[in-house]
Amino acid sequence: MKHLLYTLLALTVSTSAAEPEVIPIQVRENLRIVYQVTDDAAHDGVNKGLFYARKLINTYEKQGIAADQVHLHLVYHGTGIAAVVNDAARKRLGTDAANPNGEILAELIRRGVQVELCENTMQQKGVKPTELMPGVKLVVGAFPRLIDLQLQGFAYIKFE
Repeated sequence: MKHLLYTLLALTVSTSAAEPEVIPIQVRENLRIVYQVTDDAAHDGVNKGLFYARKLINTYEKQGIAADQVHLHLVYHGTGIAAVVNDAARKRLGTDAANPNGEILAELIRRGVQVELCENTMQQKGVKPTELMPGVKLVVGAFPRLIDLQLQGFAYIKFE
């Protein structure tokens, strides 16, 4: 009898250990997220901020959350500028490779993501507005924009 109880207990423990509970998404509407992207670090061949933005949007979509309920802003500054400018500007900024982000940038913008660049960074780096990738918007400054969005209730995530 004692052996049977130990066997049942072991099965119960191993079953629960193999299948942990998945915590569901609690907030399913008016999701407000802002990414601060300060670097042009790549993940799977594209800018890390863009990669994880698409992953987040896809995760919400798989959970049945409507795209119009996800308000995602990516605020670029510092060396992150290279992710959102054309090839000529990238070369001047010291990045020899062509911009690999055109397709994912266009996809995210089409899906409602706001991709924004700090105007101060643009001026400091000598980049002209005409050198931005299509759909990228300018903000007066990365920090004022991040503060503004956080005060509006946006969840903050930093990418370096």
